[in-house]
Amino acid sequence: MYLLFNFFFLIFSLILGVRNVAYGLYEIKQNKNKAGGISFIVFCLITIIFCNITIWL
Repeated sequence: MYLLFNFFFLIFSLILGVRNVAYGLYEIKQNKNKAGGISFIVFCLITIIFCNITIWL
């Protein structure tokens, strides 16, 4: 049960990560906001990585 929850959490966080990166790239390309797009991507990826580390430990 515990492993199943971790697997679903990992899949869900990967989907969210892809969506966040896509929005960050949209922000960079369409709105010409490089600082905002890069900071959004970095902040979201660090948050997703940290959450996955804490779940798997």
